[in-house]
Amino acid sequence: MDELYAGPTFLIRRAHQIATSVFQEACAELDLTPTQYSLLFVLRHRSPVSQNELGRYACLDRATTSLVVRLLRERDLIAATDDARDKRKTLLSLTSAGRLLLGRAEQLSTKASRDLLSVFDEAQARTFVELLGALATRHGRRGVEYKSETSRSGFRLS
Repeated sequence: MDELYAGPTFLIRRAHQIATSVFQEACAELDLTPTQYSLLFVLRHRSPVSQNELGRYACLDRATTSLVVRLLRERDLIAATDDARDKRKTLLSLTSAGRLLLGRAEQLSTKASRDLLSVFDEAQARTFVELLGALATRHGRRGVEYKSETSRSGFRLS
Protein backbone atom coordinates (compact mmCIF):
# COMPACT_ATOMS: atom_id res chain seq x y z
CA MET A 1 0.00 0.00 0.00
CA ASP A 2 2.94 2.33 0.65
CA GLU A 3 3.77 2.30 -3.05
CA LEU A 4 0.24 3.44 -3.91
CA TYR A 5 0.05 6.07 -1.18
CA ALA A 6 3.44 7.57 -2.09
CA GLY A 7 2.71 7.86 -5.83
CA PRO A 8 2.23 11.34 -7.30
CA THR A 9 -0.99 10.47 -9.12
CA PHE A 10 -2.55 9.11 -5.93
CA LEU A 11 -1.36 12.10 -3.88
CA ILE A 12 -2.60 14.62 -6.44
CA ARG A 13 -5.99 12.90 -6.64
CA ARG A 14 -6.20 12.88 -2.85
CA ALA A 15 -5.16 16.54 -2.66
CA HIS A 16 -7.88 17.35 -5.19
CA GLN A 17 -10.47 15.57 -3.05
CA ILE A 18 -9.34 17.51 0.01
CA ALA A 19 -9.24 20.86 -1.80
CA THR A 20 -12.71 20.31 -3.26
CA SER A 21 -14.09 19.32 0.13
CA VAL A 22 -12.59 22.36 1.86
CA PHE A 23 -13.98 24.68 -0.83
CA GLN A 24 -17.45 23.10 -0.81
CA GLU A 25 -17.62 23.25 2.96
CA ALA A 26 -16.62 26.93 2.94
CA CYS A 27 -19.14 27.75 0.19
CA ALA A 28 -21.94 25.43 1.32
CA GLU A 29 -24.29 28.33 2.03
CA LEU A 30 -23.86 29.48 -1.59
CA ASP A 31 -24.42 26.03 -3.13
CA LEU A 32 -21.35 26.59 -5.29
CA THR A 33 -18.74 24.15 -6.55
CA PRO A 34 -15.12 24.99 -7.37
CA THR A 35 -15.89 24.58 -11.08
CA GLN A 36 -18.86 26.94 -10.91
CA TYR A 37 -16.72 29.44 -9.00
CA SER A 38 -14.02 29.23 -11.68
CA LEU A 39 -16.47 30.05 -14.46
CA LEU A 40 -17.97 32.97 -12.55
CA PHE A 41 -14.47 34.26 -11.80
CA VAL A 42 -13.43 34.02 -15.46
CA LEU A 43 -16.59 35.82 -16.55
CA ARG A 44 -15.88 38.72 -14.23
CA HIS A 45 -12.46 39.16 -15.79
CA ARG A 46 -13.07 38.19 -19.43
CA SER A 47 -16.73 38.69 -20.30
CA PRO A 48 -18.45 38.71 -22.57
CA VAL A 49 -17.01 35.46 -23.95
CA SER A 50 -18.28 32.49 -25.87
CA GLN A 51 -18.89 29.23 -24.05
CA ASN A 52 -15.86 27.69 -25.79
CA GLU A 53 -13.62 30.56 -24.71
CA LEU A 54 -14.96 30.34 -21.18
CA GLY A 55 -14.14 26.65 -21.00
CA ARG A 56 -10.63 27.24 -22.34
CA TYR A 57 -9.93 30.01 -19.81
CA ALA A 58 -11.09 27.73 -16.97
CA CYS A 59 -9.23 24.69 -18.43
CA LEU A 60 -12.43 22.65 -18.71
CA ASP A 61 -13.61 20.24 -21.39
CA ARG A 62 -16.63 21.15 -23.53
CA ALA A 63 -19.05 18.75 -21.84
CA THR A 64 -18.25 20.01 -18.35
CA THR A 65 -18.38 23.63 -19.46
CA SER A 66 -21.76 23.09 -21.13
CA LEU A 67 -23.23 21.42 -18.04
CA VAL A 68 -21.94 24.06 -15.62
CA VAL A 69 -23.03 26.95 -17.86
CA ARG A 70 -26.54 25.47 -18.02
CA LEU A 71 -26.68 25.20 -14.22
CA LEU A 72 -25.43 28.76 -13.73
CA ARG A 73 -27.92 30.09 -16.29
CA GLU A 74 -30.75 28.25 -14.52
CA ARG A 75 -29.71 30.02 -11.31
CA ASP A 76 -29.67 33.38 -13.17
CA LEU A 77 -25.99 33.86 -12.33
CA ILE A 78 -24.91 34.22 -15.95
CA ALA A 79 -26.70 35.55 -19.01
CA ALA A 80 -26.39 34.73 -22.68
CA THR A 81 -26.71 37.25 -25.50
CA ASP A 82 -26.29 36.95 -29.25
CA ASP A 83 -22.96 38.14 -30.63
CA ALA A 84 -23.66 41.14 -32.85
CA ARG A 85 -20.69 40.22 -35.10
CA ASP A 86 -21.47 36.49 -35.43
CA LYS A 87 -25.12 35.44 -35.17
CA ARG A 88 -24.07 31.79 -34.65
CA LYS A 89 -22.25 32.71 -31.45
CA THR A 90 -23.67 33.33 -27.98
CA LEU A 91 -21.75 35.45 -25.49
CA LEU A 92 -21.87 34.85 -21.76
CA SER A 93 -21.56 37.38 -18.96
CA LEU A 94 -22.31 37.70 -15.26
CA THR A 95 -25.71 38.88 -14.09
CA SER A 96 -26.08 41.17 -11.10
CA ALA A 97 -26.94 38.12 -9.01
CA GLY A 98 -23.81 36.41 -10.32
CA ARG A 99 -21.63 39.37 -9.34
CA LEU A 100 -23.10 39.43 -5.83
CA LEU A 101 -22.66 35.69 -5.36
CA LEU A 102 -19.11 35.81 -6.71
CA GLY A 103 -18.21 38.61 -4.30
CA ARG A 104 -19.30 36.50 -1.34
CA ALA A 105 -17.70 33.38 -2.83
CA GLU A 106 -14.35 35.14 -3.18
CA GLN A 107 -14.29 35.86 0.54
CA LEU A 108 -15.17 32.26 1.34
CA SER A 109 -12.70 30.91 -1.23
CA THR A 110 -9.90 32.95 0.30
CA LYS A 111 -10.74 31.48 3.70
CA ALA A 112 -10.85 27.99 2.18
CA SER A 113 -7.43 28.52 0.58
CA ARG A 114 -5.99 29.65 3.89
CA ASP A 115 -7.53 26.66 5.67
CA LEU A 116 -6.22 24.29 3.00
CA LEU A 117 -2.68 25.66 3.20
CA SER A 118 -2.69 25.94 7.00
CA VAL A 119 -0.87 22.60 7.25
CA PHE A 120 2.21 24.41 5.90
CA ASP A 121 4.25 27.28 7.23
CA GLU A 122 4.27 30.39 4.99
CA ALA A 123 7.37 29.41 3.00
CA GLN A 124 6.11 25.86 2.46
CA ALA A 125 2.71 27.15 1.33
CA ARG A 126 4.33 29.50 -1.18
CA THR A 127 6.56 26.69 -2.51
CA PHE A 128 3.65 24.25 -2.69
CA VAL A 129 1.53 26.65 -4.74
CA GLU A 130 4.49 27.47 -7.00
CA LEU A 131 5.10 23.76 -7.62
CA LEU A 132 1.41 23.18 -8.40
CA GLY A 133 1.55 26.11 -10.81
CA ALA A 134 4.61 24.66 -12.53
CA LEU A 135 2.93 21.27 -12.82
CA ALA A 136 -0.26 22.77 -14.24
CA THR A 137 1.63 25.02 -16.66
CA ARG A 138 4.01 22.39 -17.98
CA HIS A 139 1.35 19.71 -18.32
CA GLY A 140 -1.43 22.06 -19.38
CA ARG A 141 -3.47 21.40 -22.49
CA ARG A 142 -2.10 22.85 -25.70
CA GLY A 143 -3.92 25.92 -26.92
CA VAL A 144 -5.16 26.90 -23.47
CA GLU A 145 -4.14 30.28 -22.17
CA TYR A 146 -2.93 29.49 -18.69
CA LYS A 147 -1.28 32.01 -16.44
CA SER A 148 -1.26 32.07 -12.70
CA GLU A 149 -2.39 35.30 -11.15
CA THR A 150 -1.82 36.52 -7.65
CA SER A 151 -5.03 36.86 -5.69
CA ARG A 152 -5.80 39.52 -3.12
CA SER A 153 -5.00 36.96 -0.43
CA GLY A 154 -1.46 36.60 -1.75
CA PHE A 155 -2.02 33.00 -2.89
CA ARG A 156 -1.41 32.24 -6.52
CA LEU A 157 -4.56 31.11 -8.24
CA SER A 158 -4.62 28.71 -11.16
